[in-house]
Amino acid sequence: MIASLRRAWFRRVGGGGVGIAALALLAGCDHRPTSPPPGRHVAPRRIVSLAPSCTETLVALGVAPLLVGISDYCPELPAGCAATRVGGLENLNVEALLELDPDLVLTVQAADDRGLAAFRRLGVAVRGSNPQSLAAMLAEVEALAVLVGVAERGRELAASLHARLDAIARDPAARIPTIYVEVDEPGCFTIGHSSFVHEAVAAAGGLNVFGDVAQDYFQASQEALLARAPDVVLLLHPIGRPLAERPEIAGLAAFRNGRVIADFDRDSLLRSSPRLVDGIEALHRRLATP
Repeated sequence: MIASLRRAWFRRVGGGGVGIAALALLAGCDHRPTSPPPGRHVAPRRIVSLAPSCTETLVALGVAPLLVGISDYCPELPAGCAATRVGGLENLNVEALLELDPDLVLTVQAADDRGLAAFRRLGVAVRGSNPQSLAAMLAEVEALAVLVGVAERGRELAASLHARLDAIARDPAARIPTIYVEVDEPGCFTIGHSSFVHEAVAAAGGLNVFGDVAQDYFQASQEALLARAPDVVLLLHPIGRPLAERPEIAGLAAFRNGRVIADFDRDSLLRSSPRLVDGIEALHRRLATP
């Protein structure tokens, strides 16, 4: 079940899987020009993004027109921009991607992934980055901006995001409720302190009830959830059955007190991109409401 959760989670945050066999075959019969010599950076002009977080960052930087391909799980691009959908984690259309003739593929997978390495053998640059903290997300904004030739815009965007986070931290009305965050069901799939979502909750003014667990995403027991008695429940997934039928939720004071948040824009907290600050601000407002 944990494996299936991770596959579902990876699709949600922006997984772009690779047909390894197809790539290996193509790598053996096609050769493209190699990258420019070291020391001479040429900004990419044709980018394929296999991760919603990467796509959102490029959109925030104002360079959406550079995207010629995106995953099935990426958001729609701004008006006037168009990109081909190339699949996702388990169904990447390798041929369609290569026909787009990209000079850069962005992903949250490790850049040395066995399947992605085949892209590089075909002469396509691959950049894998999966920031797991707010600081790493801000650094990624600046790094991508440099890569695509808009460094100053990246510095300005990162500074603006940082200022918004500082404003939340200085809010004199802030309180610190304990909060249970559920990212999937069935079962109590939640976050430990290794997830960037844990840090986002803290930045919003909440205290993750499972913040002492040294994992990113894991399944907690019903007994552990009831014992930790969170002030607030935040559900970041579609509701599969009435909450009153879930004893681990219905048994909480948060449920009886109407402190279950089930209508939150989950993608605003589940993607490590500039949009994450939107989610933190929105959650901060919700937590401040009695």
